[in-house]
Amino acid sequence: MMKNKLIVLSCILALNNLTVFSQAPEKIQNKQSSNIKAPSEKAIALYNIAHDHFDKKEYPLAIRNYEMALSIDSDYIDAYNNLGLTFYETNSLDSASYYLQRSLRKFPSGTTALQNISLVEEKKGDLPKSLEYYKKISILEPENPEGFYNAGRILATMAKLDDALIQAQQAEKLYTKSNSNYINDCHYLLLVIYFNMKNKMQAKKYLALCKKENMQVPANIENELK
Repeated sequence: MMKNKLIVLSCILALNNLTVFSQAPEKIQNKQSSNIKAPSEKAIALYNIAHDHFDKKEYPLAIRNYEMALSIDSDYIDAYNNLGLTFYETNSLDSASYYLQRSLRKFPSGTTALQNISLVEEKKGDLPKSLEYYKKISILEPENPEGFYNAGRILATMAKLDDALIQAQQAEKLYTKSNSNYINDCHYLLLVIYFNMKNKMQAKKYLALCKKENMQVPANIENELK
């Protein structure tokens, strides 16, 4: 049985302007294909070879096979997305943006491309543009907490704490509704927001949740909330 796996990056907390604990972006796999039509078997085979190389961090080989898959099927949306992500991993941000934008032109409602473009813009330091793409995810998929969570994270980084709180609270509701494990990261985001808003009562509430969920919290936050 052939694999047809899709990689998505979900960035976890990189709030540079606030008191935070930074964690590396986490890669998650989306089991639902975003292709507008079924790719050919040959293209899928090359895609899966590329994916295996990606998992092993053999990025040049992954790039070569994703490109070969696209030479066979120029509408292979997942291959565009994962090729863009592979270039992101090698810090080739212009190439990453190029392939992700091609994906988005072919499939304008593709939230995978939107999410990864957001990450590219974030890594480039263009937070307003990154925020714009995250908000598009929330519009396209209002039941998807990722758009709200990441919008909240970016707004917090920009020190727009009131707006960040609105987004993070909506993300928390949706994570709770879907019984998602990623609610832990949302609780941490809310802890950081409330802590920086000097709302000790709410910050203590989310500190307790983070400790219960075994989230690592900076010592200075714990000490100030005692």
